[in-house]
Amino acid sequence: MRFSAAAGFTLVELLVVIAIIGILVSLLLPAVQSARESARRLQCTNNLKQVALAMAAYETNFKRYPPGRAGCDGWTDDVCKNKQGWQRPGSSGFVFILPQLEQQNLYDKIDTLDKGALFPAQPADTDDGTTSGWRTANCDLVIKTRLDVFVCPSDDSKPTIDGSKDAVGSYALCQGSNGPTYGISQTQVKHYNNGMFLYVTPLSSKDVRDGLSNTIFVGETVANNTIESQNRWTLGSRHLSSLRSTDNPLNTPPGTGIVVDLYGYKCNGAFGSNHTNGALFGFGDGHVVFLSENIELSTYRALSTRDGKEVIDAGKL
Repeated sequence: MRFSAAAGFTLVELLVVIAIIGILVSLLLPAVQSARESARRLQCTNNLKQVALAMAAYETNFKRYPPGRAGCDGWTDDVCKNKQGWQRPGSSGFVFILPQLEQQNLYDKIDTLDKGALFPAQPADTDDGTTSGWRTANCDLVIKTRLDVFVCPSDDSKPTIDGSKDAVGSYALCQGSNGPTYGISQTQVKHYNNGMFLYVTPLSSKDVRDGLSNTIFVGETVANNTIESQNRWTLGSRHLSSLRSTDNPLNTPPGTGIVVDLYGYKCNGAFGSNHTNGALFGFGDGHVVFLSENIELSTYRALSTRDGKEVIDAGKL
């Protein structure tokens, strides 16, 4: 009886196979990563669309959009000096639309008799970071809750602010084109900006002479939970949290460009994202557009105004 030797791989053949596998993996990996980023970008688009449509639903119910910030932030403010009850609450417009985003239960946690004034927002005054008068335990719960609808899947920031544990988001409402150039306390930025979301004063679709489809309502923010970009979704703070402008170009890194000193931080109030070469924006009619970081600054700023009477060239978007 004759036995034949079993065939096998030589060391050279094994190395060749391993090399081929490595090449295939290197070729497939970018495609896999691209597919994952496409999925994240699609989810981000859906989030912004939900927020924009929630704003529309809010206006249908109340005949106006929510303000960018519920209250004032300084006793010397010429608009707010006679409105002491509105001094400290700094809730963002996002807080107002919680019911329209199917978050009625969370909204009902807010402890206040006046839903239009004492929204949660500002950091607590007590040393333990929990409650202080108007910031009750229930309000604190709202502030520390991170909702998926306000978070871009490509945002790799920490979910909360170090120390206070206040939840951060990936989006901000658009004040307009007036930003750090005008300083930190100028009423031009807070109360008389040319975008949709201002301090205290709510606007309506009647104020949008440029057309809802041409006016940015909400956009992405970059490097959240950093010193210069503490993007608390509950806090309507210009340049720093959920109120931003187009003063700086899209994707200007935090702490660079035109900056202003705010609470000791160099803030630029810029929009931006972790998507490649641009960011997503939700418009007043509910549609979402990806804007290139190379968009002409004049066009970018024109999209952020509600009544600038600019002519937008769609080919430049």
